[in-house]
Amino acid sequence: MNCLSQMEACPGKYCARTVLNESACVLTDCQRCERGFRPDQSLCVPCVHPAQLYDYMYLVFMFNISVVLHFFYVDKSFSLVKKKKNNLKDSKIAVVYALPLVECIMALITTFLVFPPYGSLKLNACELKELSDWYSVLFNPQIDYDNQLNCTQEIVYPFYSFVMVYFLLVVAYMLALRPIGKRLLFQNSIYSIFLNKSTFSALYFVPMLFLIHTMAAGVIYYTYPVITLVVFLISNNFHLSRSVNEELNKNSLIDSLKRMTNKRNLFIQLVHVYFYLFGIVALTRLRTWYDLFYLLCVPLPLAFFMMSYKHTNPKRLSTYWE
Repeated sequence: MNCLSQMEACPGKYCARTVLNESACVLTDCQRCERGFRPDQSLCVPCVHPAQLYDYMYLVFMFNISVVLHFFYVDKSFSLVKKKKNNLKDSKIAVVYALPLVECIMALITTFLVFPPYGSLKLNACELKELSDWYSVLFNPQIDYDNQLNCTQEIVYPFYSFVMVYFLLVVAYMLALRPIGKRLLFQNSIYSIFLNKSTFSALYFVPMLFLIHTMAAGVIYYTYPVITLVVFLISNNFHLSRSVNEELNKNSLIDSLKRMTNKRNLFIQLVHVYFYLFGIVALTRLRTWYDLFYLLCVPLPLAFFMMSYKHTNPKRLSTYWE
């Protein structure tokens, strides 16, 4: 190892040499590392670090986005028709929601199985050190201000390629399973129309997610806990504002609570509760046992809204100024 310690450092931030023969100290020239390796002091070292909780939750975050968008477009399709007028059954509606969820779960599990250690739901990963690790393409050095040395590689292996493979499998499973599901479960009923609209929407938003991940994966990785909490706090407030009774009277709070307990609103509230829990766990990473107390904050947005809604109703404000 003496010759390795005395070797000349490689130019650039992410260029390194691969050891061909350690005993004879045979090395490659400075170049990019192979897939599954990352540079460390001008040497390519294998990515064998077990992925951490925060890493797994980042992958689940990308899974959550795809599922929520599927649910959003399914719900949007149902909202365009009158449920009673078309005699829509809750069991059939549940199947329409469940089918995209099953597809995304299958895609996520399959993606885990095809990354090392193969056939396992665990991941071996490169050690993430800084934001620039996600954008090695921006750090290719120029030799003598003329020739550029290409050292672009997946420093954050496998988190960059994992999400891309997942999105591809989401589309693959969707195109494979939905025609079968329509044929067996819905045939030519109105539910198949809702599923078609969701499918066509997915053919737009999945490529968009793929592109966003390609450009902003590093930023998303370091900010997804905050993104989750902020977006779903706003979303929950918007949903509650549309759900509660607009008339302010003695029974307004009771009427609003009754309205919130219908199946659709209750399902949406449970989704928001899940994302509050997810965001808090990702933000705290549960490093210590008392981080569990932060989970008690989950019902606060709903409680605060129900207590303050009466005082912030726009009609009440406009009446005051008149």
